[in-house]
Amino acid sequence: MSLFDKYLTGWRFRTSRPALEVGREIDVFVAESNGTSGRAYIGDTELVVEGAGPETVEKQVRVRVTEFDETTASGRGELVAVVGESSYAE
Repeated sequence: MSLFDKYLTGWRFRTSRPALEVGREIDVFVAESNGTSGRAYIGDTELVVEGAGPETVEKQVRVRVTEFDETTASGRGELVAVVGESSYAE
C-alpha cells in the first residue's frame, strides 16, 4: 500500500442526492408549506412532508419516510414532531 493509499483510506465523497430508506426517521428543516404539507430539501433530494403546516416552516422537524424514488431523488414522509427552531438568528 502506498503512502497515498494510506492517506485516502476511509475517505469517500458525499452525494448531493442522498437515498432515504422507507421507515427511517430523519431530522430536516421545512423550507415551505402549502397549508397541509411542507417541502424539505436534503441536497438535491426533495421530500414532501405530510402534516407540516405553515407553523413548521424554517423549523427542524422529525419525519418518518413513507416512500422514496431513488431515480428522481424525491419522496414523501409524515411529520413526527417539531424538534428545533430556525437556524436563523432573530
